[in-house]
Amino acid sequence: MPQAEPVRKFLEAWLDARGDKTMPSPQEFGPFQMRPYLTHVAVYRRMPEGRYKVTLQGTGLVEAFGFDATGMYLDDIYPKENHPELNHLYEMLFGNGYLSHSIRTYERKGSGAIVTIEQVMVPLSNEDGQHDRYVLLAYNVPMPQRPRTGEVKKTVSLGILEERTIYDAQTLLPIACDLTTPRSADEMALPLI
Repeated sequence: MPQAEPVRKFLEAWLDARGDKTMPSPQEFGPFQMRPYLTHVAVYRRMPEGRYKVTLQGTGLVEAFGFDATGMYLDDIYPKENHPELNHLYEMLFGNGYLSHSIRTYERKGSGAIVTIEQVMVPLSNEDGQHDRYVLLAYNVPMPQRPRTGEVKKTVSLGILEERTIYDAQTLLPIACDLTTPRSADEMALPLI
């Protein structure tokens, strides 16, 4: 369940844009529909050679993370030892058109404050109807300290992954979770939104 109001509204806008399809096209869910969220959005594309590229990173994310990754390949950003984890996650997401929802903590550049962010990744198709891109939305969320329910590890993405759940894009039901296993059957029966 989304914790931050903008994350929930972003997901609702994505659902409206896709209608009864699995995912919308960039024309149906593009800059105009994402306008309220653009500073907090990054777009990842799978390129023809199979690598993943950041094609857009909003200014709010640039400020929070301390650099602009627009135009960079993900495997050039992260150390080689992180590539297997990175490739596994993105192959699973891109291969199936899944959604991803995560909670992370990280140290904000400049201030050194520990911040909790909520991220959601939603799939988009290209003009030919083929799935080749994801839109990631990340928002700081005021959250109380929570006990960790699983192993905590540094990840290839940002900061420390506290919780990640992968959802089926059509049903919005969880299909897998990371760092919070085992999850109760009741939790795994709840849709993302």
